[in-house]
Amino acid sequence: MSYRVTVFLLLFSSLIGCSFSSIGAPSLDQSFLFYAKDNQSAPKEYAEVTDWMSTLDKADSISLTGGSYWMVIPVHRYSRETKWAINVRNSIVESLDYTLLGNDGSSQYHHSGYSAPYEFLFSYGREVELHYDVDYWFVIRMESRYFSSVPKVELEPYGAYKNSSDMEAMLVMLCLGGLLFIACYNLLIYFSIRDRAFLYYGLYVITYFTGWALTFHLGAHLWGFHNLEIHHLFFIGLPIFNILFYKHFLQLPEYSPKLWRLSKLLMWTCILALPTSIFLLSYTALIASVLIMLWIALAITCGNVCLIKGFYPARYFIFAFTCLLLPAVIILPGNMGITSDFIENAELATLIGGTVDALMLSLALAYKIKLLSEERQSYIETLGVAWEKARQDKLTQLPNRHAFDEYLLSETFFGKDAKKSLALILLDLDGLKQVNHTLGHHEGDSLLVHAAKELKNSCDLMERAKLFRIGGDNFVILVSEAQLADMLKKIEELSSSISNQVYKETGISYGYAFSSEVKDASEWLRAADRDMYKRKTAKRREEQLQQMSIQDETLV
Repeated sequence: MSYRVTVFLLLFSSLIGCSFSSIGAPSLDQSFLFYAKDNQSAPKEYAEVTDWMSTLDKADSISLTGGSYWMVIPVHRYSRETKWAINVRNSIVESLDYTLLGNDGSSQYHHSGYSAPYEFLFSYGREVELHYDVDYWFVIRMESRYFSSVPKVELEPYGAYKNSSDMEAMLVMLCLGGLLFIACYNLLIYFSIRDRAFLYYGLYVITYFTGWALTFHLGAHLWGFHNLEIHHLFFIGLPIFNILFYKHFLQLPEYSPKLWRLSKLLMWTCILALPTSIFLLSYTALIASVLIMLWIALAITCGNVCLIKGFYPARYFIFAFTCLLLPAVIILPGNMGITSDFIENAELATLIGGTVDALMLSLALAYKIKLLSEERQSYIETLGVAWEKARQDKLTQLPNRHAFDEYLLSETFFGKDAKKSLALILLDLDGLKQVNHTLGHHEGDSLLVHAAKELKNSCDLMERAKLFRIGGDNFVILVSEAQLADMLKKIEELSSSISNQVYKETGISYGYAFSSEVKDASEWLRAADRDMYKRKTAKRREEQLQQMSIQDETLV
């Protein structure tokens, strides 16, 4: 009896906590974890949950070696959104049962998991319906022969969840497609030059691709293939092919015989561990995580030793494994149960890191074959960066006067060969000198950056609009005649915004001219400058008249 009272108080306090923290999306911070038995089923009504929970055995945590668990989560709804999606992520789960019970008498049930049909690509999500100001119990039964990491429950609005799920699926497919392309590319190179480094590297990438394709249930989605026993077979096989690869790429037996002997020992350990994926399924994720950590650490050590001893291409090898090490250091300790997970969607992060690793190692192989060619390419790329910087304004990051002149020379804007008439808008940032004198050049620079950013945003919304900073407070915009009116409206709005919200007595003056009315670029710019001067003069006269009118009214 005392246990039931304690459970009730805990649940009541958790509901109060949820009601203060779930004004937007429902809070899943409060949850209760229990062991699940074969003969147990979820309650049928909301009022039965607390008594039902008192009959369960409390679990402190989810064992990565598998098992059956109940997770019970109280949720209170304060949002008008009714369509939501619930999902258990961060781990492979063979069977998932979502039971949703509301104090309005509603009841919903959904089955999901590794072997169930998928509503969302690469996830166990299911659509649920939640109503405003209703208390709910989420009763989730999860069962699996192993958990690759601690499962996490998420509840999101259906639209947002579908968008994020589609985005993640796109990233997964891009990474898997990239891995498959890299593997095929390197195998083709092997068949042409017979360098075994390319052979083992191609096999390594294919192994990596297959392991992650199974992890994200690609086989289950496409062909209904469900076989957990072979998932980690490929991850345990990764070090085998990679060690054979870096033996030939780093010339490890020649540079460091001791590290090669140590690498062979790890390779044979992985070969002997391959059957554990089938016969020790509950422990295979832990075994694979330990072997992968040892392999990555050993590979980086081998790369550094070979680089120190003069094998220059090892620098790409080290960088590639650093890309793999960073997510591994964050994720693998969580997979082994040493620490909690530090990031969301750890599997996708690891896949991306591995794809970058595969790409970098592929570049390393190309570097080994064509070292001089790549050094020359690097030099050309450095010159290209320097050339781009010479054409870019350092403060605003906009194309500068040199880029403007170059652009005018690259296309035909004048004469019979001109494709169409364009408008050149010349802008002058009024009051900049006063800001520099009174508030300092730092504030003046901030004003320039702000104006440049807003102008760029406006130009990005218009097709083929070009923006340049050609002087201290001068900008140029090139637009078509059809776009001119809209652009002038945006400029006037920005001018009002600057003078009203940023700095008083500042704004933007402009003038424009059409390419059809001039003969060359210099005349085009002068015509726009004359138009801007006329507008400035008219603006000053209008301001003077307004001031005189105010003075007359004051005297009267």
